[in-house]
Amino acid sequence: MNGARIADTLTRSKLTAVLESAAEVMRDALAQGGTSFDSLYVNVNGQSGYFDRSLNVYGREGKPCRRCGAVIRRDKFMNRSSYYCPRCQPRPRG
Repeated sequence: MNGARIADTLTRSKLTAVLESAAEVMRDALAQGGTSFDSLYVNVNGQSGYFDRSLNVYGREGKPCRRCGAVIRRDKFMNRSSYYCPRCQPRPRG
């Protein structure tokens, strides 16, 4: 699902699926020690996490989607970025 989708347009079942998916991603990230992009993001023993190796679109702007081959895009907002596949995660209409 594309991040530009307005939350209050989601059906209860879609919202449940989004929340369940988010929880699954967080569990997987914790199991792999988190996502360490630099030396500030390490565990209490100073070790880096390995979840960044599992990211399918983050930081991959201009590269092919691992699922369908479309070029990964990046949206910038408020000093943050969101990466997505325009084919797997199309922007909402209207």
